[in-house]
Amino acid sequence: MLDIQKIRAAIREEGLSGWLFYNMFHRDEIADLILEVPGQRSNTRPWVCVVSADRPPVKIVHRIEASILSHVPGETILYYTREEFGRALTRALPADGRLAADYSPGIPVGSFLDHGTALLLQSLGASLAPAEGIVARYLGTIDESGRLSHEAAERVLHAAVHEAWALLSDAMGNGRAVREGDLRDRISRGIADAGLESDGPPVVGAGRHTNDPHFRVDDAGAALERGDVVQFDLWARAKTAGAVYADIAWVGVCAASPTPRQKQVFDAVLAAREAAVSLLQRGLEKGEPVRGADVDRTARAVLARLGFQEGIRHRTGHSIGGRGHGVGVNLDSVEFPDERLLTEGACFSIEPGLYLEEFGMRTEIDCCIHGGRLAVTGAERQTALLLLA
Repeated sequence: MLDIQKIRAAIREEGLSGWLFYNMFHRDEIADLILEVPGQRSNTRPWVCVVSADRPPVKIVHRIEASILSHVPGETILYYTREEFGRALTRALPADGRLAADYSPGIPVGSFLDHGTALLLQSLGASLAPAEGIVARYLGTIDESGRLSHEAAERVLHAAVHEAWALLSDAMGNGRAVREGDLRDRISRGIADAGLESDGPPVVGAGRHTNDPHFRVDDAGAALERGDVVQFDLWARAKTAGAVYADIAWVGVCAASPTPRQKQVFDAVLAAREAAVSLLQRGLEKGEPVRGADVDRTARAVLARLGFQEGIRHRTGHSIGGRGHGVGVNLDSVEFPDERLLTEGACFSIEPGLYLEEFGMRTEIDCCIHGGRLAVTGAERQTALLLLA
């Protein structure tokens, strides 16, 4: 349910005078999500909504799409011509203070306002500020029901990994061939049978395919061989409104024991993951929220110290919400450095990985900040390689 008071509270917490939403063709998914504009509503003309910290919202809508924001409280200004649109904007903009807008020079997941519209707003006297901080507060956190749905989904994912590994172990133990596609399909069935949905098939890669973080199996995929590293990455959520994704990655070796090199790489990513967890736990226990970039720097430093700097290909983690990759704080100091604070309700992955020429390995867990503490969610987190009995 649309909560204008919650939006106002987020505006005040960021020290802003308001938040300007602008959309056309539903291009700004953040604007649609926050103002609860259904995607099936016609949006062939620009609409604007200015939510202020201390006065009712002002909505600007085209006459032929006059009802698109009818569910949002506040004053409605109708326009038809370009001149009317400009006059309406002038009337809606606050006399002073900064307005959040959905653009960002550094966090692309929250950047939707086009340059031309930004120039128009500024020419009318608007002082714009990136909305990345306020988006993290409003959309980048989950509530109690979301957290419970996330944890339930994660238990399903853990079960699916172990069922796939059991299939692999049984096949290899009995001399039967097993392919990447067989494991992908087994995981997909486990997710579907539990009533969950996903926006893509799970990642199942073996051998050299594991050095591609986003590897996708074509058809049946490759046959697994003895000694192969096997990487799983899977994500899903319940098919209910407000459900939150879970997203995990496990790794194993098709052998009774790993090679020294395989163990060395796994131990490195495990150490990086646990260093990230420890940093968050210490900061929250001291009442000192941690920035997303800080967590990435910590994990990255562990991998570099162990001699694996060249094997790092991605950030340490990402926000999780109604999408697998959410709009909240990412654990990133290199790709698109995220200096936003991880605060109460944040849900995110911790997934350091190493990708070498011969194989790659990644371990991924999910975490929430709940009650001022770090909660590692799910049934368990991987502490040893999956191996054949």
